[in-house]
Amino acid sequence: MKRTLLTAGISIGVIVGWLAFDPPAPRQVAASSTQPPPAHTGAPPSEGTCHDCHGDNTLNDGNGSVVITGLAGLTEYVPGQTYTVGAVVQHSGQSRWGFEMTVLKDSDNLMAGSFADLSPLTAVQSSGGKSYIGHSTITPGTDGTLTGFPVGTWAFNWTAPAAGAGSITFYVAGNAANNSGTNQGDFIYTNSLTLNEGASTAVEATTWGKIKLLYR
Repeated sequence: MKRTLLTAGISIGVIVGWLAFDPPAPRQVAASSTQPPPAHTGAPPSEGTCHDCHGDNTLNDGNGSVVITGLAGLTEYVPGQTYTVGAVVQHSGQSRWGFEMTVLKDSDNLMAGSFADLSPLTAVQSSGGKSYIGHSTITPGTDGTLTGFPVGTWAFNWTAPAAGAGSITFYVAGNAANNSGTNQGDFIYTNSLTLNEGASTAVEATTWGKIKLLYR
């Protein structure tokens, strides 16, 4: 028993000494190519952005952008209606792309509506009662970061909340990356778009008698 304890003590001492004088080399930090971590859109009250990890360049440096698409010219949304929206990230010279988006009610910063994928290039995640859609490579053979494309562009569906939600705001963060396999040399951009609640689509009440009149 004494020999066993002595051997164990020597082994532990050797391990501690190795950690003190020859610690393991730090692992390289890589970008989140599979899916972005949720809650990084810059939304209120205190969400971070992709810049939290990809921070060696100035946030919104003016040389690139992330744009919310599919809602051009709209100032209102129709409650319950489904819209095809998207995100476009661009920055000259970059070659890999990422984004994340959420939509919140302005009154309480809670989730407004819901997202649905249109392709394997995007995926929806949930965190803190909110939904986030972003680039995805979780489907084998699918490159949601659009490596090698001159811009990153994604499309998906957003279904507006039911009547009574009030004004809502889209929040998006985009990553124009250099495909180095690290979080260095990337450019992060944010954007937002607010829509007021519009009138619900009117549904006219009818009767069987009125329907029969249509076919006389």
